[in-house]
Amino acid sequence: MPSALDVSQPFIHAEARAAGLSDRALRGPSFRKVFPNVYISSAIPDTLVVTCRAALRILPSDAVFSHHTAAKLWGGAVPDDPNVHVAFNRAVSCALPGIKVHRFNDEFAKDVRRHGLPVTSPEQTVLHLARPLDLVELTACADQLVRRRVTTQTDLLTATDRYPGQGRRLARQAALLCRDRVDSSTETRMRLLMVLAGLPEPEVNHALRRPDGTVRYRLDLSFPDLRIAIEYDGRWHEDPEQKLLDEARRADLVRRGWTVIVLRAEDLFETPGATVATLHAQLTSHGLPVPSVLDDSWRRHFPWRGLVA
Repeated sequence: MPSALDVSQPFIHAEARAAGLSDRALRGPSFRKVFPNVYISSAIPDTLVVTCRAALRILPSDAVFSHHTAAKLWGGAVPDDPNVHVAFNRAVSCALPGIKVHRFNDEFAKDVRRHGLPVTSPEQTVLHLARPLDLVELTACADQLVRRRVTTQTDLLTATDRYPGQGRRLARQAALLCRDRVDSSTETRMRLLMVLAGLPEPEVNHALRRPDGTVRYRLDLSFPDLRIAIEYDGRWHEDPEQKLLDEARRADLVRRGWTVIVLRAEDLFETPGATVATLHAQLTSHGLPVPSVLDDSWRRHFPWRGLVA
């Protein structure tokens, strides 16, 4: 195979033929078609960065990755989407499967790149996502972008003040609700379920330290003054070894005077109403000032099948 063709990078059909590769070879196990007319060695992992590089081989030179694609490249948490999203400041027609084109009148930040790819800035990405995402999804994305230090809450708020397009109000709400040190989108959901219900907002990832200053535990959500911890057990907590570690950790917290409230997937995704009621009762019993009548705003973002508060 001629060395002029680097098959570890996306290449187009004409380049393959010029390098002496037949159509039969391209259809064989040595290569993978990324998009129509774009191929790469099958030894190269199928990653978002590789897919984006392949898309650039068939898109106009002024394409900028945006929306879900930009969010993932920056490290944000967004719902799964099968398309590569690209944006332009002009009308561009693209009927390629797997590529979704957007047009915006606002200018893109100049020379912004992530993994060597042209991409909308983190702030502009959040603004663009305010149309397809809801408040909880958008805040979860903003939380992760702030956690990864690619933007700040201040920068997000400044961007919303300057933005003339649709979605500005929702983007500002998400920016106001985003917090630093949020480990996962599930932690965002737990916190926003409480906030949107009118419950006091818990602290994110509070650190309990040993006498020498090192961190003994980090709590997902907590009210440190009242020693109330709220934690989420995802699927990986079902592992027997992890269960033993969780039980030992929580028993130690209880010995230290903490109340530990454990939430699981069904509490957030199936019966959030019952979860709100439980949290309301727990916080009330510990003397935390809570409203007697809760806000119903949470219902728009959390489907439920159980009793509500």
